[in-house]
Formats: sequence, C-alpha cells, structure tokens
Amino acid sequence: MFNKTIQSFFKTKNRIRDTFSKVLSFSKLSLEEKEQIEECLLAADVGWELTEKIINNLESNSLDAKWEDIMISSIKSSVDNLNSQYEKFKKIIIIVGVNGSGKTTSTAKLAQYFKQKSKKITLVAADTYRPAAIEQLKIWADRININVISNLNTSDPASIAFDGAKSGINKKHDHIIIDTAGRLHTSKNLMNELSKIYRVVSKLSDEITVCLSIDGNTGQNGLKQVEEFNKYLPIDNIILNKMDGTAKGGIVLSILNNLSLPISFLGYGEQYDDFDEFDIDKYLDILIRK
Repeated sequence: MFNKTIQSFFKTKNRIRDTFSKVLSFSKLSLEEKEQIEECLLAADVGWELTEKIINNLESNSLDAKWEDIMISSIKSSVDNLNSQYEKFKKIIIIVGVNGSGKTTSTAKLAQYFKQKSKKITLVAADTYRPAAIEQLKIWADRININVISNLNTSDPASIAFDGAKSGINKKHDHIIIDTAGRLHTSKNLMNELSKIYRVVSKLSDEITVCLSIDGNTGQNGLKQVEEFNKYLPIDNIILNKMDGTAKGGIVLSILNNLSLPISFLGYGEQYDDFDEFDIDKYLDILIRK
C-alpha cells in the first residue's frame, strides 16, 4: 500500500525537500528563510492560515533535530482534525462531485476495494447526462465481475438510484455504490437533483454514506466545493483524486485543518490498485521522509 503514492507526490515532495533540508539546518530562522518556507507551503496549497501556524510551530520547536522530524512535528502541532477517521462505509454509498473530479473511476475502484474484502456489491449508474459514464462504469464492472444497474429509458437519476438501491438491498448485497453525474456546485437545479437522489434512497434505508470526490489539482477551491455540496446533502467523507503528478499535495493538510470531514481514500491513477485508504502518518512519511 502507498508504494505508487510516493511517485504521486513527487513534485510536492521535491519542493518541500529542497526548501526544508536547507532552511532547517540552522538554530534560528531568518526572515528570508521564513519567506522561503511560506512560499513553499503556499505553492503546495497548504493555505495561508495553516502555513502561518506551521511556521510559528517551527520556531517553537528545537531546530537541532533532523529537519524531517522537525517538519512532521510542526505539522502535527498545527493541523486541526489531524486524526479524523472516516466512519465505516454504510450499505448505500452515493458518490458526488463536480465535473471531471474522478467520480466514476472512484466508484469502480471502491467496488474493487470492497470486493477484495469479500463484500457483495451492486453498482448503480445514475449519471443520466453522460452516456459515456455509464459505458465506462460497465467496462470497469465487467472486468471485476460486478453487477451494474442502469436505465437508458429514463432521464431521472433519482429513479435509477432508487431502483438500483432496491435491487441491491433485495439481493442482500453488502454495499450499493451509486455513481452520480458531475455538476457545478453553483447550479442550484442540479444540486437540488442530488438532494432528490438522497431523499429517494433514504426511503429504502437510513444506512447511507455520501462521499465527495475532489480533484486534488483544484487546490483551495476544493474547500468551497465541500461547503456548497454540504448545503444540499450530508457529506460524510472525501475521496481525493488525481493526486498523481500534482504539485498541490498540501491540499490534504488544508482539508483536514479547515473541515470537520475525514479523507477516506487517495486516488492517483487509472488502475484498480491506484487507490489507497488515507493514513495521515503514512502520508506525512511519504511527503517528507521518503
């Protein structure tokens, strides 16, 4: 686990190592060194408020230890909600997010993750706006031999979600994972449609988990997405996607610090196993030590 993730944070890692291995070799930080640290953390999308907290904690730490230890200690002292753990996924899982955030791929990866744990899964293709998404999900499902519920004869995603959830419940499957259409959080009508999906599925079960898929490259805008989506349905956790090649690996810290929501998974590629449970200690170890 996390082997491929090391390469995913390559750009962020290099910037951090280049800055901190030089700066944290002195007994006291100069103004110029503080500015270098600030620039590095902001470029990694850590955010202004958290960057200042980390710098303040760096100054209060002893600088005679290894710079990696100093950095990790300062981050852990600075980030609120650092050890937020996502709750166990419930029977019905609704995947939501803006266009292009990796929802459909995450839906398939999550199905594979549960199947490897010997769980029975139903996939529901409730993206009525993008027929290619349905085909994409079916291709993924065929490869891992998981059933997909879809209906090309209706444009109502709530109807498809209801029928799919009902089918999975009747089959006594462990999880029903619903892939929804991407939508801008600024579109009230489309967001109301998501609310309808949640309300309809709630008639079948109160065991519902809502995952927000966020593109790791969106940076601080991801925080705004959580805020807006949460107005229409209760977001339980975050799947942070497209971490491969990003220079903004620090968004993980920003999300944990600013939101009371945990990150459940990191996605960083197009293969089934390019998907790992999030662990803050492993994340910091990869970002700073390795």
